[in-house]
Amino acid sequence: MKAIVKAVLLAALLAGGAGAQVAPPPRVDHHMHIFSPEGSRVLNLICKALGPGGCPPQRSNAPATGEDVVEALDAAGIGRGVLLSGGYFFGSPEIADQAIDVAKGMRAENAFIVAEAAAHCGRLIPFISVAPSAASALDEIHYWGRKGGAAGLKLHLGSARFDFRDPVQTARLAALFKAAADEHLAIVIHMQTRRKDYGAQDAAIFLREVYPFARGVPVQIAHAAGGGGVDEGELAALGAFADAIARDPRGTKSLYFDLAMVPDLFANEGKIPATPAHVAALEAIMHRIGLNRFLLGSDYVLGLDLKAYFANARAALALSDADWRALAGNVAPYVKSATCKSSASKP
Repeated sequence: MKAIVKAVLLAALLAGGAGAQVAPPPRVDHHMHIFSPEGSRVLNLICKALGPGGCPPQRSNAPATGEDVVEALDAAGIGRGVLLSGGYFFGSPEIADQAIDVAKGMRAENAFIVAEAAAHCGRLIPFISVAPSAASALDEIHYWGRKGGAAGLKLHLGSARFDFRDPVQTARLAALFKAAADEHLAIVIHMQTRRKDYGAQDAAIFLREVYPFARGVPVQIAHAAGGGGVDEGELAALGAFADAIARDPRGTKSLYFDLAMVPDLFANEGKIPATPAHVAALEAIMHRIGLNRFLLGSDYVLGLDLKAYFANARAALALSDADWRALAGNVAPYVKSATCKSSASKP
């Protein structure tokens, strides 16, 4: 059945329709990854510890550079990319027995991302990352706030085995948000946890106990509050965000949602599958929230063809030409304000 759905979507994409317009690429890919050689090594250790199915089969864990990212952007006609550090890998619970220096590893991976972005000034927007439970997490955020060079902070709660229902962990996350806001760093957060009942309750805790500490800095909820694809937990969480935005649009004005690996009807089998009903529900919630709050992203790793990826995403979402153009034109505030003084800048 899935093969049939793919074939129909591909035919529609290639054939277009009477008067159909070519879908433009996004101005910005708001969710991209590369790994240093050491980051790649640690990621492979995590995948091995997780066992079969622990890491998406299409993911490339190989080392890559900013040059690889720029080449991928150029091939797809995309202007800029947001480069998210994998520094959080080093604090993964899966490798807690590996005697890895978490603070040193996070610092090195973050420095790698910032340097690769600086070498392509104006094209790549770097985000540092910390493991939420790492003892050095707050120091790492303040270090980059003082040093400069980073536009924001990436947090991955699923990787950290985070649980919103644990008040101690939630308070720790709020402290990280406060530190990022103090340093004027935007935040990208993979919010989905490993709880089987993840959903609206977790989003409500986040909105009540964590989000206020951002104090107006842009907060980008990765994967539309899920983990890739579309499932019931994601839809419940995203619906809770829609309710909160409807109640208090001014108080939630700094909230954005990226669509990296969302949905998954067409080409992203490495993430969670999405049924047509789930995609229809996603689109309804997106319109409730407002398309202006949604940002296109790919979850890029080495080897992903961005032109094909976004064409596939366009087909899977089945949005109107006008809606797709609106999404493609959205640019996060932290991208608009990003500056770079590197002499290695590229046009």
